Amino acid sequence: MIPPPPFDASGVFETCRVKKGTVLHLEEHLDRLRSSLKTLGLPPSGEQEARDSLKESARGILDGYVRIAIRRAGKPRMVIHRHPRIPYSREQIREGVSLTTVPTPMPPVEAVQARVKSSERLSSVLARMEAPGAVEVLRIGPQGYLTEGTISNLFLVKGKTILTPPAWLGVLEGVTRAHVIEAAGRLRITVQEIPVTRHDLFNAEEAFLTNVLMGILPIRQADGRKIGAAVPGPITRRLMQAIAQEEGAS
Repeated sequence: MIPPPPFDASGVFETCRVKKGTVLHLEEHLDRLRSSLKTLGLPPSGEQEARDSLKESARGILDGYVRIAIRRAGKPRMVIHRHPRIPYSREQIREGVSLTTVPTPMPPVEAVQARVKSSERLSSVLARMEAPGAVEVLRIGPQGYLTEGTISNLFLVKGKTILTPPAWLGVLEGVTRAHVIEAAGRLRITVQEIPVTRHDLFNAEEAFLTNVLMGILPIRQADGRKIGAAVPGPITRRLMQAIAQEEGAS
């Protein structure tokens, strides 16, 4: 393997929700961390050390998160940050948020490893700068389709069907995204992974974002257009209840 240059800030990371001192979905995060390292050609981390360090960092946190970052080079190579609170309010989760789409282009899917949770997030940083103070912004891919937020996955509800952008558009397949799709299956709600546009978003009956910290965050408004008749909508509420029950049981 070619040695890294003297300065190399590349690496991978995982953000893990903590409830009552327990890291939720820990093994799923470690699986993705392992595969991200392998795809980027980085030396494997000490998986048991990472597991033990995350569990230790989670002690005493009632509802917050821990983040593990692994650098290509540098001392220490593995870094864990501890956060005792999540950055979303109960009001935001209960009543939804207002979002905007931003013109900052995403790199073409051919140029990035979308399934890797990489620390190299310049395009996301630039996108967030387009809407200072926003809870989240929505990205548009080179083909003109909505893809995801800078840190979240997007879901729409049309009729009795849930729509979400597919991974081949350059979407990072989030841990909570997967759990929402599984929960929808248990509830006998159809999920289609298909490209969606701003037109689809504006005309959706419900819309929401997902990541491990926000769980399911309803979208109340997008680009000045009100989404749906009620926030959260009935399908969103059912999914929120299903995810809450799942996390409560874990």
